[in-house]
Amino acid sequence: MTDKVAERIPPLDPEIATALAHGQFGDPFAALGPHRGPDGRFVRVFLPGARSIAVLQGEQRERTELTSREPAGLFEGAIGEGDYLLSIAWPGGEQLTEDPYSFDPLLGDLDLHLIGEGRHQRLADALGSNLTTVDGVQGTRFAVWAPNARRVSVIGAFNSWDGRRHVMRRRGGSGIWELFIPRLGSGELYKYEIVDRHGRVLPQKADPVARTAEPQPGTASVVPRLPSHVWRDGEWMSSRANRQDE
Repeated sequence: MTDKVAERIPPLDPEIATALAHGQFGDPFAALGPHRGPDGRFVRVFLPGARSIAVLQGEQRERTELTSREPAGLFEGAIGEGDYLLSIAWPGGEQLTEDPYSFDPLLGDLDLHLIGEGRHQRLADALGSNLTTVDGVQGTRFAVWAPNARRVSVIGAFNSWDGRRHVMRRRGGSGIWELFIPRLGSGELYKYEIVDRHGRVLPQKADPVARTAEPQPGTASVVPRLPSHVWRDGEWMSSRANRQDE
């Protein structure tokens, strides 16, 4: 990216950059992912430990190298319209993935309302870790209730247990935090890293709504597999109430 193009990208607020570096920033979608500036579309990525990051776009996967900025791990650059992939160079190899911060919120307003009232009948489908496909991309959606947190992150071996890499989105005043991590599949160990309202990093937390956990003495939660059994008792369930009244 040329200096002329770089100058057209609105600079990141230094306070936000510092908060990102220290794991204190709780609104990642405001700073990271795709954005539109006065002169076009650009993307910011914050992945501490990455050596370089490029954006791939179009059928030919045209490659655009992002420019490294301060703090270490921050990259940005102008991009075209449409979807894009991130090509991330780590010390141990290259990773190709969609940008977690390019996806819209997933939990609907009704889910948030019912959770807030304590009336959600399928809580494990709304919270916890759930395999899903978003815009044709397979991955895992994480959601947790942490109303007093300043920042909540998903951590695991997939991000070196670094809470700065996958900071979750806070869903307004609901207390729910969520994030879709593309290409993350079943069997992955994970926990949540929470920064409280005073800026203190709390001990790592297992998922209170996890369907699966690693064997003791481990304490991590596990992204579950999709259920393989297909229940065929719909007719019986629908008539159960009538039978009980007989």
